[in-house]
Amino acid sequence: MMERGITAIIDWFRVADRFSTIDRYDLLLGLIPMAFAVAGLVGRLFGLPTEAALVGGVVIASLALLDGLVVRPPTKPPRDV
Repeated sequence: MMERGITAIIDWFRVADRFSTIDRYDLLLGLIPMAFAVAGLVGRLFGLPTEAALVGGVVIASLALLDGLVVRPPTKPPRDV
């Protein structure tokens, strides 16, 4: 009979802790490739030219970059004293 260690059991509380560490800038960085993927998919579904689909992805990605870098830029975390 094989023994099974307790390390193989998924602790759902630890998984939830990892999701709580995702911040706004992680989501913005994830939005950039998703914008191109969705634009490419929409372009394929509606028969748009590749250039038109890419322009849509560029617009969405540019808005995410503009928001993350200019509108609400990252700030330095407070120093531990």
